[in-house]
Amino acid sequence: MPGEKMASKLLMLFVPLAAFLFQRLFQPSLQFGDHRETVYNHVPGTCRPVEGVVHGSEDIVRTRDGLAFISTGLIASPVFNPDPWYLQRKGKILLFNLKNPEDGVRELKIEPREKYEDLQPHGLGLYENQAGEIRLFVVNHLKDGERVEIFRYVRPEGKLKLIRSVQDPLLYSVNDVVAMGTDAFFATNDHYCRAPWAKKLERFLGPAWSNVVYYNGSVASVAADGFSVANSVVTPPSGEVVYVSDSLQQDVKVFRPRPDHSLELQSVIHLFTGVDNLNICPDTGDLWVAAHPSVTDIFKHIQDRRHLAPSQVLRIQDPAGASPEVTELYANDGRQLNGSSAAVVYNRRLLIGTVHDTLLYCDVTVPL
Repeated sequence: MPGEKMASKLLMLFVPLAAFLFQRLFQPSLQFGDHRETVYNHVPGTCRPVEGVVHGSEDIVRTRDGLAFISTGLIASPVFNPDPWYLQRKGKILLFNLKNPEDGVRELKIEPREKYEDLQPHGLGLYENQAGEIRLFVVNHLKDGERVEIFRYVRPEGKLKLIRSVQDPLLYSVNDVVAMGTDAFFATNDHYCRAPWAKKLERFLGPAWSNVVYYNGSVASVAADGFSVANSVVTPPSGEVVYVSDSLQQDVKVFRPRPDHSLELQSVIHLFTGVDNLNICPDTGDLWVAAHPSVTDIFKHIQDRRHLAPSQVLRIQDPAGASPEVTELYANDGRQLNGSSAAVVYNRRLLIGTVHDTLLYCDVTVPL
């Protein structure tokens, strides 16, 4: 019927307009909650920015011997900004050796060349076996859909060689990935909706449609759902527990994998901050958390990098236990570091990544 078609078209126009107005009228703090109005700057030791990182360092994973892989160049928002900085972004994978921090970062070559040209990296996962083989799992946001790229790290030449690209209908808004074998992984879908305006509306209404997916090397299945924004997923080398950060609910959920690789919720660690990426120290089992004390400010910073967004790094001891202990190791109001998104530690050396800013290196001298 003509009347029904017209009503459908009007609805299609009204919904994005309503989402836009809702965003402008109600800041992200409405749903996320900015529980911390003041950030008291402190550092765990001497900290300095790493030269050569200017377009963010959104996620970081490290090997047992201190090689840190870093994703940079993330296009976190489709908002237009005339600043040339946004036009110069290029997706890359960087390498930083925590054994020799004075060497700085270097860009890794990627084979084949066309994969390098298409790279839009986000979350990272790492597989490392006893023989020394290293595989890097990279969330790649492409125009024709989401993929998880699996690379082999060729140590002598310092390059990444593509092994396979994984696409699946259940991998549609992927944020992070954790390797569970040579080809298997858990991945988070941080939204259910695909369109940018619909994602904004989903964030503000918080319908808990986000999920975690398990891919067994052939097919994907939903492992857990009911998240508002499932952000990061990590697991210790034993694989006996899986941690998932929920940025909107501002917590870390602790799961036990079932034999069919679905996840059973065990406990929740409430952090009251905008939780971003997680990392596990393989030596201690501690969970290292990068977070955004003001979610309002990180949203503004993503749209305009000149807007300061505070940073925060937490360490959670005994995260799967009955009484996890949370310690703040780093906090800054944005004047030193904007929008912390990842943190890894190795032999009292700390790397802190960001969504859009630089990469910070710290020598940890406080007691751990």
